[in-house]
Amino acid sequence: MYKPLVYLFSLGLITAALQACSSADDDAAMFAEDTGPVKISVTAAKQQAVEHEENLPARVQAYRVAEIRPQVGGILERVLFHQGSEVKAGQALFKINSELFQADVNSEKAILASAESEAQRLHVQLQRYQQLLPSNAVSKQDVKNTEAAYQQALSQVAKSKATLARQQLHLRYATVQAPISGRIGKILVTEGALVNSNDANAMAVVQQIDKVYVDVKQSIAEYEALQDQLSRGELQQSAVSNVEILNSQGQPYPVTGKLLFSDTQVDPETGDVNIRVLVDNPQRKLLPGMYVRVRMHRASQPNAIVIPEQAVQRNPNGQAQVLVVDAKQNTSERPITLGALQQGYYVVQQGLKVGERVVVQGHERIQPKVKLNIAEWKAPVAPIAAVQASQTPATAGSGGS
Repeated sequence: MYKPLVYLFSLGLITAALQACSSADDDAAMFAEDTGPVKISVTAAKQQAVEHEENLPARVQAYRVAEIRPQVGGILERVLFHQGSEVKAGQALFKINSELFQADVNSEKAILASAESEAQRLHVQLQRYQQLLPSNAVSKQDVKNTEAAYQQALSQVAKSKATLARQQLHLRYATVQAPISGRIGKILVTEGALVNSNDANAMAVVQQIDKVYVDVKQSIAEYEALQDQLSRGELQQSAVSNVEILNSQGQPYPVTGKLLFSDTQVDPETGDVNIRVLVDNPQRKLLPGMYVRVRMHRASQPNAIVIPEQAVQRNPNGQAQVLVVDAKQNTSERPITLGALQQGYYVVQQGLKVGERVVVQGHERIQPKVKLNIAEWKAPVAPIAAVQASQTPATAGSGGS
């Protein structure tokens, strides 16, 4: 007697389930109609010649450095410059007590005068003897002795002149002069100090910084990689020789640099190769000892394939990939090998051909079987003119919309 009730109850459950499924399908269809095609931005991979750019650490060195040291000993009387000022070559910097040197000069002048007087007396006597010799008023031996004495007197005059010149140099060295033009630092000795030519410490230091050297450090691995790419023809020697000097914020200083040379040996402690750059520094923005970075171009890549940084994504394994859009407006994931990043563009080494279109914006909105509303991506800046060789894909940020 209970079976009809069971059948009726089961039939009601089945009917309710069918109605629920029909309602869900209607809602999904309505949602799909409301959303419409997914909007994405795409761009084609471009081929162009780019400059191979290197961004490397460096340190500033003065163009010339002169430690100011005394050449004579004595008590320091006066300091004749202002600390931190610009000085000219030959400018007086320190005054050492010179009374002893002046006394030595005066004494040697007197000795020289006596020697010259004696030489003059012997010269007159020799002339007289030579006149008397034909009449046998004097002997030949007297003439020879007088001639020898005269030559000895001339030697004494020459010796005295040399000694006087030395004493005059000592007197002149009592005023310590700048050997080069440049900016002088702090005073390392004070008035009243006893200074000597063999002192371990300098009195001051002058550095010429209107031009400076910037010594760049590049690892031997990076150096060899660049040479290998050049030898294989992947890169070509660049005609661009300018070097930019960057501050800690990555902004260039208002200076110009010229690449001088790469060192011929590797630092055994760091494994780095030293590259020296000469930089005009008229405003003294670069100071010796500063750590900076340099951006330079030593090679170019004639046929590089570039895509915007925003087009690159990373899979769970960290592999770079892009979404490629085919002629039927279908998308597919494509793994790629990246080169360097500069100004928002990656160089693609492998995995992409020129002209293939990649998604730049809208990755997260793409779903299976959903129509796409494709628009051309408009670059916010002009295409790159250089690529940064020192920034690897592993450290560069991946882009998305």
